[in-house]
Amino acid sequence: MAILELLAAHPVDRFTLSEVARRCSLNKATAHALLAALSQRGILLRHPDEKRYSLGPRLVAIGEAAQRGYTAIDFAPAVLDRLSMATGRWSRAFVQQGDGVTVIAQACVPADVDHLDPVALPLIPPLGAVWMAWSERPSVEAWLARTATAEAVGPSLAALPAIRRDGYAVTRASPELRQLSRPILAARSAPTVTTGESHGRATPDEVRPLLAAIGRQRLLLIDVDDAGSHRIADVAAPVFDALGHVALVIALSGLDDVELRGTEIRALGAQVTATAEALTGAVRGRRPQRPAVDPT
Repeated sequence: MAILELLAAHPVDRFTLSEVARRCSLNKATAHALLAALSQRGILLRHPDEKRYSLGPRLVAIGEAAQRGYTAIDFAPAVLDRLSMATGRWSRAFVQQGDGVTVIAQACVPADVDHLDPVALPLIPPLGAVWMAWSERPSVEAWLARTATAEAVGPSLAALPAIRRDGYAVTRASPELRQLSRPILAARSAPTVTTGESHGRATPDEVRPLLAAIGRQRLLLIDVDDAGSHRIADVAAPVFDALGHVALVIALSGLDDVELRGTEIRALGAQVTATAEALTGAVRGRRPQRPAVDPT
């Protein structure tokens, strides 16, 4: 394992027997035996002239087999059950599918929510900021270009470094966001006489105005004031795969029933982040080391 980790950490370099032995704290006889066995099986390659070693082609097949094994999605239901049990809150796991995100598992679902109706949200600012916080600039720019209103661009971009700093995102409560992301169990009905409001999921014709309203509301809470209180919708943190990509996002949802103190929000953020980090570790994922996206 020490030899494989050394070569994997330096994929463009080749190492001599002496270098491998020294770096892996092995005597030369042991290192030679290991390198010979790994080379015979195609796990390592030995350059015929330089006598240096590098990773071999058989690892490609091994890596592909590993990718077909358990993923973060497989562990999500059990992880959400534990998170909801610890917090008493509705928890959900989202995965990215094209230009949108979909709920693939949830726990402690509220009684009025249709858990059989999968939520699908478009990746339009500020929605999807947890994914974008660890994405490369082209993906961030494509995300910003899909905005329903130009007013969402600046606040959404400015929130990304804060999300990376904290490890989680906090979204303020919004009636429009609630309608977009919370499928009600009851069938859609006509507007009530007293309120003029309808119930259930937004129709396609209603989605665009909802997204525009959400974009104007500065929903991403960048700095949580411990002494203040906020009405928030959810707290979400990313789970990373072995390549450092966001495999899924875990969120505590339905938090807009009461105002929460800043300390309570931070505590929820710490719990969600710890859960996401544990799942990242379970699937041998890694948090990417990327430079912050310049908000300007």
